[in-house]
Amino acid sequence: MTAWPRLSMAGALIFCAPAHAQMAAEQPPASGDPLETVIITAERRSTALDATPAAISAFDGARLAGQGANSLADVLNLAPNTAFSAQSSTQIFIRGIGDVFLLAGGDPGVALYADGAYLSDQTSTNLALFDTQRVEILRGPQGALYGRNATGGAVNLVSAPPTQVFAARAGIEGGTYGRKQAEGYVSGPLGGGATAARLSFQLKDFAGYTRNPLAGTPPAPIVAGGPVFTPPGRLDDLRSAALRLQTSSRFAGGHQLRLIAAYYHEHDNGISLPILIDPLMNSSLLFGAYPETDPRRLASQGSVNQVDVRMLQAIYERPLGDSTLSLTAAWRKSDVHHAWDGDQTAAPSATLSFTTASIDRSVDLHATSRDGARLQWLAGLTMLHFSQRQDVALQAQIPLGFVAPGQSLTTALPGGFRVKLGGPIQTRSAAVYADVRYALTPSLALLGGARLNRDTKRADEYQELTVPAFGLSGVQTGTPRDGWTSLTGSAGAEYQFTSNTLGYARLSHGFKSGAVNLGALQGNLVKPEKVVALELGWKTRFLDRRGAFNIALFSSLYKDMQVAQASSANVILANASRAKIHGAEFELQLRPAPAWLLGATLGLMDPTYADFTNTDTRNAPGRAVNVRGNQLAQVSRAQLGLSAETTRSVGSHKLTLRGDYVRRSKVYFTEFNTPDTMQSGYGLLNLAASLRPAGGRWTLYGYVRNAGNTAAYTSMLITGTNLGSARQVTYTPPRLIGIGATRDF
Repeated sequence: MTAWPRLSMAGALIFCAPAHAQMAAEQPPASGDPLETVIITAERRSTALDATPAAISAFDGARLAGQGANSLADVLNLAPNTAFSAQSSTQIFIRGIGDVFLLAGGDPGVALYADGAYLSDQTSTNLALFDTQRVEILRGPQGALYGRNATGGAVNLVSAPPTQVFAARAGIEGGTYGRKQAEGYVSGPLGGGATAARLSFQLKDFAGYTRNPLAGTPPAPIVAGGPVFTPPGRLDDLRSAALRLQTSSRFAGGHQLRLIAAYYHEHDNGISLPILIDPLMNSSLLFGAYPETDPRRLASQGSVNQVDVRMLQAIYERPLGDSTLSLTAAWRKSDVHHAWDGDQTAAPSATLSFTTASIDRSVDLHATSRDGARLQWLAGLTMLHFSQRQDVALQAQIPLGFVAPGQSLTTALPGGFRVKLGGPIQTRSAAVYADVRYALTPSLALLGGARLNRDTKRADEYQELTVPAFGLSGVQTGTPRDGWTSLTGSAGAEYQFTSNTLGYARLSHGFKSGAVNLGALQGNLVKPEKVVALELGWKTRFLDRRGAFNIALFSSLYKDMQVAQASSANVILANASRAKIHGAEFELQLRPAPAWLLGATLGLMDPTYADFTNTDTRNAPGRAVNVRGNQLAQVSRAQLGLSAETTRSVGSHKLTLRGDYVRRSKVYFTEFNTPDTMQSGYGLLNLAASLRPAGGRWTLYGYVRNAGNTAAYTSMLITGTNLGSARQVTYTPPRLIGIGATRDF
């Protein structure tokens, strides 16, 4: 073991060490205190996590909230071989596979679901986690049950359902950087008790931690003729409101109907998108201005972020003989507008804006056999219609010498240039699928699944280019479209060695849809990507079920991998020929005594390009390079997680202390693996504590996230060549401290 795992384990244990003079450990019952059995629905039926033959991590929503983990990024940090980043779009990576595209027209490599409904629009999914029952992370291709765009895995967000008895909770929270938050729910039966309802809400107000030295300067257009912005005081702020109303009704004959309506609104300055300093930059050549070097300080002449999401969902279940019929229908509408200063200096160099509107409609109908049968099966069909429109606008000043060789690099092209691109995209998908488990013996079972899927995409795109100095002003249009039929699935076996030990093997195949480079006016769509993966797993409970240890070994072959590339004005997708990912995952939970819960995860990967030739527009624009053997972009080779939690008695109260530490090895943000696009290894330490009277109704809690105040890149985007192939990044949030209280009624 190297030095940093030893130090991080020591730090977590020191934080959680008991102060014997002030509190005493709880006495264990005579029979010991086994680990909790976690029930999940990842396989579209209720199963115990430790008895499910798949690599899955599950996290309790209430526990996450008490630790200050209230976003997808916070949760994904806790599972091995996972990563999260967000610029103008949510990017989730599992086992080296994820979403590298920021514009409309592409798809994620990790499927994201909310209460069984697929979320297509990645510009509006990094929203609030509130009143959440559970978050499930499935690692590896999920082509049979989850279908398209689950080549890396899937994430299920499960909201807390209505209850048949009255329950209510209200909570408030305050913290650093002006954090103010209110959250709660009320749940219980309606009328005669056949119907229950649950109303949940969350309000957030966060001043932001990135300071803007331009705050207070008079509003002005960043580029002549462009929109007028008011410089904000801070970025990375958050002002949001979320509401969810659910009803659950039971009818004669075992029929059940659950209805969900949700609304989310956000209006703030958005996340900071710093530009890293390069020797030659448009702003420095023309105006002598460079971006800030402090990661918590950014010069912005303007930034605005608006998000509105509305969702309706119906989940219907009824008995069908010995089986159960389930229907999930969902409608989701989102509107997102994000605009910001493109060069992040006081110079009037560039402004960018993204406006996205989408409507997501989906229906899934499936039947499942009864639990415990020798032959367990699931069969269904699903349909999805995703309508999206995105408009991107870039206005910039560039050196005259960039477009007229031999001319000055310190004189601006008169009038600069303007690019607008976008248009509507229609995506339709339909599939039939099946999943089976057949028990040959009480210990041995065969596993299998298949999905036949048909996808189509069509766009009506445009690109408008205006260069006043050359008298250019025109619009070009295109109507790219294509369709793909895919057959994905899995086959494997599981063997129950003992009542506490399960082994399994699975071969699976995943498919990710082709993509439209919206506004790039390319006749052919980006080809779909495919993944074939072999996984061997082992799950065991030991020490009278006070310990749990899981191992998963996997090997993935990646064909036509979709990668992000810088073009003249924006970022587009291209296909890498082949890539391969080999890895292992280890998960340990141990309760050595009733008052203690220890955990450790380790993800190891060897993610490399097998064959891919491309041009590095930043460092060697005229030379093609084969990056065979280089580390895949956006992901690390190693990820270690350590946790320690103890619950002690303090008089008539229970005090819980917890520490979590996650460390990642270095990450390259392009396939060229150059030092200028690398983040070296770093670690994040989070601490949490809660106090609750025995049998009481209130809880006090506090947390410190990123206790070491680490500043590391979480994403990097190489901008278009007209913007100098600049490096646009996001950082880990700084040290955040929060204190809150909840009251149950």
